[in-house]
Amino acid sequence: MAAQYNPKTLAKTLTYIAYHAPGEYGLFWDPDGTMPWKELYWALQEDPSLRFVREAIIRELSYLGLDVPFVLEGSLLRLREGLDLPSYSLADHLPERLYFACRRKNYHFLSEHGIVRSQRSYVPVSRTKELALRLGKRRDSEPLLIEIRAAKAGSEGQLVRWAGGELYLVESIPAGYLIFPVLRAERHGATTARKKVEAKPSRPDLPASAGSFFVDAQQLQAHSPGRNGIAKAGKQKSGKKSDWKREAKKSGTNEAYNRRQQPDRLKRPSDLLPIDYGFRWVTAQKDAPNPPYASDHCLLTTGLLTSSPQVSRLHFRISHEFR
Repeated sequence: MAAQYNPKTLAKTLTYIAYHAPGEYGLFWDPDGTMPWKELYWALQEDPSLRFVREAIIRELSYLGLDVPFVLEGSLLRLREGLDLPSYSLADHLPERLYFACRRKNYHFLSEHGIVRSQRSYVPVSRTKELALRLGKRRDSEPLLIEIRAAKAGSEGQLVRWAGGELYLVESIPAGYLIFPVLRAERHGATTARKKVEAKPSRPDLPASAGSFFVDAQQLQAHSPGRNGIAKAGKQKSGKKSDWKREAKKSGTNEAYNRRQQPDRLKRPSDLLPIDYGFRWVTAQKDAPNPPYASDHCLLTTGLLTSSPQVSRLHFRISHEFR
């Protein structure tokens, strides 16, 4: 509970607003002693110091045993037993004009049928424009102010009740007693136009039912082997190798292919044979320490390798090396 209100002070404030002077805040009770909780909540929101009040606060006051004239039953406030129900008598002297602020979307309906009660027993109207706009802004941020020929309507048999202060209650007022504001064309169009729901374009590629699809004969023929020149699914193995591989192997011009075909290492001097790669000679020196042997990351140029038993160690001078 907010610090600026202790429970007893809050209970007295709510009692004054909801029971002793509801007309000052645009509130009234139905003949059965009920009032929608949202009506009181909207009235409390107009006071910054009372905006903290919620349904839990109302229940908390009841648990504390404080004297609150109503109890919360679902979405309704109900007067406690033993309290007098408010009676709204017929107004003796009506002002020349009364005012009612309607929602923009109800403008077209009111222009045809007038003011008609809906869920509650009465419709609140006001003697002043300020109170009427206060009531209208509780339901619409930009309400439309309508004037009522109250004196003429009362003299012709329309029932108007006084609810205290500047608040009056009516059951219905025909459209002939209403004076509607003159609206600009664009604003009048906004009050009568309805929101159009844009239809989402259908997806022809999606199935009619979610998670499934319908199979027809054409789809079966398209996937069946041996029909319409369609071969069996799967990778076919060709009996012949590609031409470029065969030609590269014969001509020896593909360097990458030749490197894969060479031995990884010439293991001993007896394995050395005359090799000609078409570039320059590789010289061999006798008794050279730690001779490095040719491997696949070295491209040997033209050389003459011997398998003579007199040569125990070899040392190659590589004229070109690459990785």
